[in-house]
Amino acid sequence: MSKQPPFIPPRWALKFLLAICPPHLAEEIEGDLLQTFARDCRRVGEQRARRKYVWNAVRYCRPGILLRNSFSYSLINTIMLRNYILIAIRNVTKNKVFSGINIFGLGTGLAACLLIFQFVSYELSYDTFFENADRIYRITNDRFQNGKLIQHGTITYPTIGPTMAKDYPEIERYTRLMPGGDLNVKVNDKMFRGDNCHFADENFLSVFSFPLRAGDRTTALKDPHTIMLTETTARKFFGVTDNAWADVLGKTLYWGNDEQPYKVTAICEDVPDNSHIQFNALVSYSTLHSGDEKGADISWTWSDFRHYIVLKPGTDPKALENKFPAFSDRYFKGDKVSGSVEKFYLQPLKKAHLYSDYEYDIARTASGKAVWAMLVVAVFILLIAWINYINLTTSRALDRAKEVGLRKVMGALKSQLVRQFIFESILISMLAFVVAWVIVLASQQSFNTIIGAQLSWWGVLSSLKPTTVFILAGVMIAGVILAGFYPAFVLSSYQPATVLKGKFQRSSRGGLLRKGLVVFQFTAAATLITGTLIVSRQLKFMNEADLGMNLSRVMIVSPPERTAWDSTFIERVESYKAELAQLNQVVSVSTSSQLPGQRLGRAFGLRLREQPSEAHYTMSFMGADYAHFDTYGVSLVAGRGFRPADHQADFSKITTAILNQNAVALLGIANAQEAIGKDIIDGDGHWVIIGVVNNFHQESLKKPMEPIVFLPTYSTYASTSIKTNTSTPQALVASVEKIYLKFFPGNVFEYSFIEDRYRSQYNDENRFAKIVTIFTVLGIMISCLGLIGLSSYTAVQRTKEIGIRKALGASLASIITLLSADFIRLVTVAIIVAVPLAYLAMQQWLSNYPYRIALQWFLFVVPALLIVIIAAITISFQVLKTARTNPADTLKYE
Repeated sequence: MSKQPPFIPPRWALKFLLAICPPHLAEEIEGDLLQTFARDCRRVGEQRARRKYVWNAVRYCRPGILLRNSFSYSLINTIMLRNYILIAIRNVTKNKVFSGINIFGLGTGLAACLLIFQFVSYELSYDTFFENADRIYRITNDRFQNGKLIQHGTITYPTIGPTMAKDYPEIERYTRLMPGGDLNVKVNDKMFRGDNCHFADENFLSVFSFPLRAGDRTTALKDPHTIMLTETTARKFFGVTDNAWADVLGKTLYWGNDEQPYKVTAICEDVPDNSHIQFNALVSYSTLHSGDEKGADISWTWSDFRHYIVLKPGTDPKALENKFPAFSDRYFKGDKVSGSVEKFYLQPLKKAHLYSDYEYDIARTASGKAVWAMLVVAVFILLIAWINYINLTTSRALDRAKEVGLRKVMGALKSQLVRQFIFESILISMLAFVVAWVIVLASQQSFNTIIGAQLSWWGVLSSLKPTTVFILAGVMIAGVILAGFYPAFVLSSYQPATVLKGKFQRSSRGGLLRKGLVVFQFTAAATLITGTLIVSRQLKFMNEADLGMNLSRVMIVSPPERTAWDSTFIERVESYKAELAQLNQVVSVSTSSQLPGQRLGRAFGLRLREQPSEAHYTMSFMGADYAHFDTYGVSLVAGRGFRPADHQADFSKITTAILNQNAVALLGIANAQEAIGKDIIDGDGHWVIIGVVNNFHQESLKKPMEPIVFLPTYSTYASTSIKTNTSTPQALVASVEKIYLKFFPGNVFEYSFIEDRYRSQYNDENRFAKIVTIFTVLGIMISCLGLIGLSSYTAVQRTKEIGIRKALGASLASIITLLSADFIRLVTVAIIVAVPLAYLAMQQWLSNYPYRIALQWFLFVVPALLIVIIAAITISFQVLKTARTNPADTLKYE
């Protein structure tokens, strides 16, 4: 071997030699130099051969060779790249089963990560499409009475937005919103029923940049009795074709039982799913105060309004919020105006969807904790997939060791081998990405059904900022490269003399790392299994808990909103209920202002007659008829229920009330029996307590039971509840509809079942549980593939040992125990680490529920046993195969 030149001349020296060297010998010597280069590549490696090549070119002063030097390097790199590709393809095709498991495992992990990221990106994208979304805030309100928080909500008074905009120059614009209820309309003698209708002021479209198809956004909601429809609603009401939206402008419809026609002044695009405000129509806010009723514009006590403000650029929202206590003192004077102490806050618009624990929230909401938990699950699964790849790759040490030894003997450098193995990692990762993409596309529709949204990757990517895309791509690429580095350095580190003799030098640090990776995998898997079990138990508890009422077999019929309220309405309702009750399958019929699962309104400033005038108590209230408690099986604790004589057409003449047990306790009454006959003062009116009912869960178990006062009322907005005695109440629908339309012509008949409506309150929890369960199964499956890799690697390392033990008389059972003990020990360590992690995580999650399960020991033991069983089954095949190996096969070469 020739002596290595001491240095390589700099580029300027080579250029100088090119200028002075005669070119006539270039072609003659070029062939010799290339042959020498090829020989040196085999002897001293590519890097040193390149240096010698350049040195010889400089020595012979051949400018032609030097001019083609860069081309030669490119050619050499191309040849080496082609060589990497060929070797990688041969290794993949030669070991089809191993490659298939590796690619499928990594692809499945990537697919799970991509699907979860799709879901998380969608949840985080809410309201980001609005112009100036970073400067839009909604005003929230806490109310305190007797020093206690009685309401934490988004509803405030109609004067709040305009007054704040007047008092604080930091506010650029504001808008007011009030829920309008169902969209029960009449269009050209046709009846339609919908929902999500709100009153919105003329500033609404300047705060929220919903695109219009037709109309002027500055005047669309200005005049009284004007209405803006979405595309879908306009098609439904007016049969719009060929997108002729302008033809709808100026047309009229009748809403509810209002005799005044509403003119269509604008058509907007359908509200995106990722908007926290959802509507099918908006009615001009000025309609609320167009007549003699001015409360919607000037009231400081009417509490049913939502306010949004746009801050001027550069405004500090916290600094503005710090001024709100003075605002409350100035206008509410403690509790003198509204009967409660008012505190106002600002919530960024982008947090309205995921971080809303507010009462009376009209926003489409979800749990921010659940969304971030899903992102953690995605990271776990991705790490498990990469770890699985590392373990499976290193488990092929025996197959690749001899290859490494031979290539090193032929002159290959460690850097070349590392590049080769990293290139193979990239190739497998690219194939895994293809598999992941196929899995995502194949499962997209099913995934959309689970999460309740129509997502696609193109939609998600188009909504992301370029920096986010680059960061995600960088994380993926870095992960792939890093996942390939460890196997590359492990496999390229074998000494030729050792591996060609069939001997391997095990590294204790490498063994600890591989075991640590497996412990991490199963820690994540055990944590996910425990979390899934606890989530499912909590859901089961909420679905099966005693609600204090019976929801089974109750049909709900929509209220007759288009029927006018007059002196004959109560008589008509009574006749309607009596005729329904005559149906053979009907047990009882009742009407109520709210249904189970719906948020009740609140009555402020209540007190007992014997209590001092400064005493104030707040309760939820519900209007219900005399059959309501019987229909829902609510037990009477003391006194009597409502009677027909208790109902009055004039609300001010109602003098009886029924309380639940929480309301009795709130008023300071010792027991239910003592409450009977006491007077409750409400402003200028009063109600005599005639009965007390047991506490029941009016809303889901996600919210505490509140004190409730029930009043004997009827209303055109009251739904009908029909208790049946059949397991197939659908058979009643035709008969009920006939009777409904007989008494309430001109209304649209709609029905549902209260159990379905009540359970819908747990939709977010059900969705979270399904997603976690699916991806937990995937995480376990991928972890098992990694365990297969480690067991295979260990079996290879201990083949000779096992052969010697068997030759010395060791039994099959002892060999199986020997090989299994290490793996079970690793899984045990994973369980020990996972239990406290799962406990802390689930304790935090359960803290959101006032009614929750206890974290009992079996909720952690069952997942631990399951993990051990899964691990034992996973390694059993490889352990049995190794334990049954004939010792003659493993020792014959010694």
